[in-house]
Amino acid sequence: MRGQTAVEYLLVFSTALVLFASVTMAQMITPASDAARDSLYLSQARSAADAIAGAIDTVYANGRGAVKSVSFQMDTSWTLQLDNIGNKLRIIVETSKGTENVEDNLRYEVDNYHSLSGITTGTYTVIVEWPENGSIRENINSSALANKKIYIYIRPRGR
Repeated sequence: MRGQTAVEYLLVFSTALVLFASVTMAQMITPASDAARDSLYLSQARSAADAIAGAIDTVYANGRGAVKSVSFQMDTSWTLQLDNIGNKLRIIVETSKGTENVEDNLRYEVDNYHSLSGITTGTYTVIVEWPENGSIRENINSSALANKKIYIYIRPRGR
């Protein structure tokens, strides 16, 4: 009798431990995977912001007629903004905690506020150009967005 009771006790105790361990592990893994995913999205946004800001500043430094393109991968939907208050380039990404902003300063003085939202995931090429044609205004052109291309036209104030 005592042997059977001990075996039953061990069986019940080990089942309880397995259940406790499985619940605890599931609660530990889910937040860790969310944090890793958020870290990836923010890292991609930082890389994209640095690349685009660098391209804008390079085109601005090289003058009228200059063109530069950069490519990068984004695994979440995002928004691109050129903010004339403080001359900032901003990329907004959706994370598990809500939206996060990644900003980069520009040497180029942004004339107006420009925004392109709802950009889907994928590998994008951003082409920054200071057109020789003076009639093209500063803007973010999304007409080639289906081909994963975004055109940014700069035109410094008074030029």
